Order: sequence, then C-alpha cells, then structure tokens
Amino acid sequence: MTDTNVRAAPFLITRPAGKADYLLASLDALNIGYLYQPLIKTAQVTLTAQDLQHLKQADIQIFVSLSAVNALQNQCDAALIKSRVAAVGQTTGAALEKWLSRDVLVPKDQRSEGLLQQPELLDVAGKNIVVVRGNGGRELMKQEFTKRGAHVRYIQSYRRELLALDGIALFRQWQQADIRCIVATSNEILQQMFNLLSKEQHEWLKQRDWILVSPRMQDSAIELGIPVSRITLAENANDSALLDAISQLQRKYT
Repeated sequence: MTDTNVRAAPFLITRPAGKADYLLASLDALNIGYLYQPLIKTAQVTLTAQDLQHLKQADIQIFVSLSAVNALQNQCDAALIKSRVAAVGQTTGAALEKWLSRDVLVPKDQRSEGLLQQPELLDVAGKNIVVVRGNGGRELMKQEFTKRGAHVRYIQSYRRELLALDGIALFRQWQQADIRCIVATSNEILQQMFNLLSKEQHEWLKQRDWILVSPRMQDSAIELGIPVSRITLAENANDSALLDAISQLQRKYT
C-alpha cells in the first residue's frame, strides 16, 4: 500500500504470514489502507509413528485450523484419513475437501462451540477422536467429548512461534501511520500486542478500535482494559467476515 492510503484508512492487520494474502488483496482492491504486521509464525512439527497410528485408528478427525491441515498434508497421504472429518472453520473445511476430495463437516457457528453442537458429534461414546492442532489451544473439545464417552487424542502438526520484533520501532510506525483499528484473530496475537509495548504505550492500544473474532477474545480484551465500545466482533475468523467488519469501520472513518 502507498503511504497515502495508509494515512487515509489506517487498519493494522496482524494475521500470521501465509494466512493474510486473500484479505490483503481484497483490501487493495477496495482501496482500503492498511499496515500489515504479523506477530507470530507457524512451523511444521514432524509427526511421530504414534501420531500416524492414532490417525489410522480414529473414528473422527477434527482439524482446528488451516495450518493444522497444511502441516498434516505435507507429511501424510490423504488415504490415511479414512474416518469422518470435521473442521472448526469454513476455510479449514474447504482446504480439507480439496485435499481429501470428499465432504467435510463444518458448523455454521465456526467455533469449537458450534462444532460440539453438531448432531453427528453428539453420540460419540466409545469413539476414538483425534484433534489435529498446534501447540496449546483450548481444552473445550477434549473436555466435552470426554464427557460424552469418547477417547480424545491430540496430534500437534504445527507450532506457533512469536516473531522477534522491535516494539519501540513498531509503535513509532503505527503512530506515524495514525492507526485507528487493529485486527487480531487470536488471543495469542491480542496478548502479544500488549507484550510488545510498554505499559505507558498500553493506553494508546486501549484507545484504538479493535476487530476481534469471538466472545472469548472480547472477554480477554476487556480484561486488558480495552473498552467494549472499542470492540467490533467479526462473525468469525475467516477472510470474508474480517473484510465485512473492516468495511463497516471504513465507512465510519470516512
């Protein structure tokens, strides 16, 4: 983006590298100015023999992100994925359908809560469920499926790593660009924004508008001191929902 566009409509996009291409291209096409600064990156984790065995034995396999799909696809053949497959988000589900050439269960509510409400996943007593994800993450699915009598195992196909960044330099850049809205798609990114800046600079963060992707993130933001009036919740974390939320604020800014 040109400097003129950045000053005219200052959005800060923080999606990890490789996950922001479509969103950034869409913003360019709409002439909506932005700065792009990923705060974390993803790195593939090598599958173990035990991981592969769990995949073979699974009755249900659940993928929590596009990174989980890509990292697994790089390491195993689609023929290994024979069980029912579900995805938390639409983008993740689309990648799975392209890879596996079959339908994938994706909830309309593109969160763990939405997946847990799917009729196909209510009666899972005695089933082996494998959740493919990164390091850390929520325990909600494991807790709920265990309550329903399933055997739940994790496969970590990738890990998230914080980028080594100069918070002082970034803050200067963001101020010069007159950033008005920060788009964050995970609690890890939200927290890293505050970790990068000094406590004095946190007041600046609290005075920005924020686009977040879940009620859970909103709760975390409020705990960090961001006023609820500053928070816009996108319908979910996919590019279309983020673009809708950005476009709404863009109209407000102009």
